[in-house]
Amino acid sequence: MIEIKKGSEPKELLEYRKQKFSSYADMPTNVKKEVIKSLLSEQGHLCAYCMSRIDENEGKHKTTIEHCLPQAVTSEKERLNYRNMVAVCWGNRDAHSNEDKSCDAKRGSLKDIQQSMKKINVFDGTTLSDIKYSSDGTIYSNDKDLDEDLNLRLNLNCEARRLKECRLQALHALHRSIAQKYFGKTAPQSYYQKLMEHYTAQQEMKTPYSGILIYWLNKHIRQ
Repeated sequence: MIEIKKGSEPKELLEYRKQKFSSYADMPTNVKKEVIKSLLSEQGHLCAYCMSRIDENEGKHKTTIEHCLPQAVTSEKERLNYRNMVAVCWGNRDAHSNEDKSCDAKRGSLKDIQQSMKKINVFDGTTLSDIKYSSDGTIYSNDKDLDEDLNLRLNLNCEARRLKECRLQALHALHRSIAQKYFGKTAPQSYYQKLMEHYTAQQEMKTPYSGILIYWLNKHIRQ
């Protein structure tokens, strides 16, 4: 998970919000499509939570709009606030068990009073600074509230979705790339820094699960 930089809201949403009796539940399809398109561009086509690749598909696993401040505890005005929206993956929301769901699908399965994040704010990088990854791809934090958000609310180590394995595969791909470039040698700190700048600067199409790549590179740069 990495910080999301918000841009300007789509004009279609702005115009719709000005209409009398406008509501999120009744948002027209064309407006919703423009909102999702804008959110995907901001997020580099990655889910705001698990960082899997998402796009503007129309099928069963379509991208959905997530409200960072849950709809259950906000006003209609806040539900139409673009700065409270992110794009998220399907999250296995049709699974029979809530433990097989992740991201907003898992969060939405909780009671209303449990849905609000205790610490995570994807628009504020300081709230994400204590996120860590173990050698098997597990995402966690030593901060109790942050770890509760990661695992209880978002279930970002969801076994059914093999999220740990996906993150580990992304990290192994990075290792192979470095090994090929510096075969039989140790990569210099300057190269780790260059890679770090690459992954943090990516915009339109970010590398899936790049959160674990940035974490790993940060650790090596600090050594």
